[in-house]
Amino acid sequence: MRRPAVAAFLSALIPGLGQFYNRHWLKGGGFLVGSGVLGGVATELISVDDLMAGDTSGIGRALGLLVVLLSFLIWSVADAYRSAKVS
Repeated sequence: MRRPAVAAFLSALIPGLGQFYNRHWLKGGGFLVGSGVLGGVATELISVDDLMAGDTSGIGRALGLLVVLLSFLIWSVADAYRSAKVS
């Protein structure tokens, strides 16, 4: 039996890693690829230089993307924990 706390911790480090620990390969790959895509989109759409220079015109977009990324991370952790409890 897998330990739920370990699975949740691993998914908190890298989304998908807890699913791999639980031997749910497709879900793990989906979370890993999904977090990479969301991270890539975030880095393309948010200019840190503009934000550091005081240009707040993109702050709404930045906050929206951060909320999506955080939600994805929470989903990954919760899924890894739940999956470890079930198996």
